[in-house]
Formats: sequence, C-alpha cells, structure tokens
Amino acid sequence: MKYTPRELKDNVNISWTSPLKELFLLLGGVLGIVLLVYIALGFAVDVVVKKLPAEIEKDLGGLYSGMYENTEKTPAGLRLQQILDELVKQLPERELQYKARLVHGSRANALALPGGNVIIFSALIKEIDSENTLAFVLAHELGHFANRDHLRGLGRRLVLLFFSVALLGTDSSVTNFIMSSVINVEMKFSQRQEKMADLFALDLLNRRYGHVSGATDFFERMSKKEKMSHILYYFTTHPYPESRVGILNEKIKEKGYAMKEKIPLNDSFKSPED
Repeated sequence: MKYTPRELKDNVNISWTSPLKELFLLLGGVLGIVLLVYIALGFAVDVVVKKLPAEIEKDLGGLYSGMYENTEKTPAGLRLQQILDELVKQLPERELQYKARLVHGSRANALALPGGNVIIFSALIKEIDSENTLAFVLAHELGHFANRDHLRGLGRRLVLLFFSVALLGTDSSVTNFIMSSVINVEMKFSQRQEKMADLFALDLLNRRYGHVSGATDFFERMSKKEKMSHILYYFTTHPYPESRVGILNEKIKEKGYAMKEKIPLNDSFKSPED
C-alpha cells in the first residue's frame, strides 16, 4: 500500500496576517498607551500646580535666577523694576517677590520664569514707545504667574522629558533637545493661556493708570511686521497679533475702559545695551 501525504491546510509557522500590518498595529497600540499616559500625567501636573506652595516655587526660582545677566543696577533695569513694582501693588495677592530682568537679545519677547522672574529682551524694548505699553507687557507676564501657566509649562516639559528618556534613552538627539529646552525654560503657552494673560493685563493696566492706552500698541506694530499667514498661526502657541488686538478692543469696549494720554518711555530705555 502506497502512502500519499495529505497537503497541510494550516501551518503554525506561517502567519496569515501581513507582518507589516502587525507592526503598525503594535506601534499604534504602544503610541496610544503612551499618549493616554502623557495626557493623564498632564492633568496630574495641572492638579499639582494648583496646590504647589509658593515656597517651593521660590526654591525653583533660585535655580533659574542666575541664568540671565543681572541688570538690576543699570538705569533701564532699575526703571523696569519700578514699573513692575507699581503693577504688583495692584495685585490682590502677592505670594512671590517679582524681579524684572532686562536681557540683551534679538527677539522681541518676554518670559515668565519660576520664582517670580520676569525676563524682558532688549529687542522688545525697541518695539515700544510708551511706558504704558511696556507696563502691559509686564502685566501680561504677571497674568501667567496668576494662572500658574509657567509652572504648567515646566511640568509638562518634564513629563515629556521622562517619556523621551524612557523610550529613547538619555543619549538620543530628541532627549538632548528636550533636556536643553527644559534647562532653558523658554515657556511657550497655549493660545488660550495667552488670551487669558492679555485680558488679565488689560484689567491690571486700567487699575494702575486709570485707563488702558497702549495696551494694543505692541501687537498692532507686530501685525504690520508679521509675515506668517493667519492659517499657520493655528499651529503656534501665540495668537495672531491682529486677533489679539481685536479681542482686546472688544474687551475695552465691553468694560468701558478709558483711553487717555500715554507716558513716553523713559530716556533710560533708549539704549537698552547700556
């Protein structure tokens, strides 16, 4: 009797599913889990930030206070601190000792760093022609402190750094980039956070001067220089300058804020490098 082997219909050694499909499913599952954990930790950061004692933030501020040159003794630095102090007097609560630092830089930017450190870059001063506008910029940064946006930004960056180290290791280029970003503490907030800080600054400016002249000047000037399209701004952290002007003007009309004569910028700011 002749043996005739039957053809095997199933083979446990051969997968009937595409290996590439399985790889994508696996990567998608891992990415989904990582994303969910990141979002959960982000919410946890928000909860912790709300309850973080001021003393701890003061300790954090000590880590960053030496990152920028000290300009407190220069005429411009002294005047900048005076303007900030006058704004701080209008705050209902003052948990931190706010320090203004004028830093040489080519970007028209300002930062709110942990511990009450307010950084103003010299390039921003060159775009301002009144004390009122400068006060609005400072008040905007105080708005970030009031809403604790600066701590949320730092916390989320640390969470991102944790994931990068866990997934890619400490020597990866991505991890090094995030580490550098965390060390530099260049806070970038969401468009909603920026809007809330603008409205906070508008109210504070009115309490300080009795009017809100100069509140929109910087954004109006930037909107004329801005070359980025309005659509691309949906993918940035800062709202479109023209949109910020519109929102502020609506609030000014709604609140009935007065518009009066602005105070010219002090002569000490004419040469921020001095």
